[in-house]
Amino acid sequence: TAGPTIDPNTPAAARAHTPAGAEAFVRHFYQQVNAAWTTPSAGIIAALSSPGCKSCSELEATASKLTQKKQHYDGPPVTIVSAGGLADVSPGHAQVLVTFIQEHRNVVDASGHIALTDQRKTGKFVATLGWSTQGWSVVAVKSLA
Repeated sequence: TAGPTIDPNTPAAARAHTPAGAEAFVRHFYQQVNAAWTTPSAGIIAALSSPGCKSCSELEATASKLTQKKQHYDGPPVTIVSAGGLADVSPGHAQVLVTFIQEHRNVVDASGHIALTDQRKTGKFVATLGWSTQGWSVVAVKSLA
């Protein structure tokens, strides 16, 4: 199955079909989530994920909502602390364990009024990636308690 077309701005390390490439791609993906939510800009997240990725669709929906409401995050909402490969779950698929910080950030409108505040918290999730001729894409994200 063909995946999304790889963004030409995807770093070379994140294009490698290796465990390190999968880790670099996950880091790149969340840098793009930060960009989509701080700019805001719809379409960035969808370009790096598979259509069946529910978590990715929710991230993209937030970017779209921010764009429609002319709101944005006042700084990068997510910091990736670590990303480490777990295993190839099947040929062409890899899993990456991610430790992250949801930063204390505000969602502001064009006038600078605060619409929402996210509190700082830490968490972990497993990202499952798929490999195609276009490169990596996120196919699933599962939060860990």
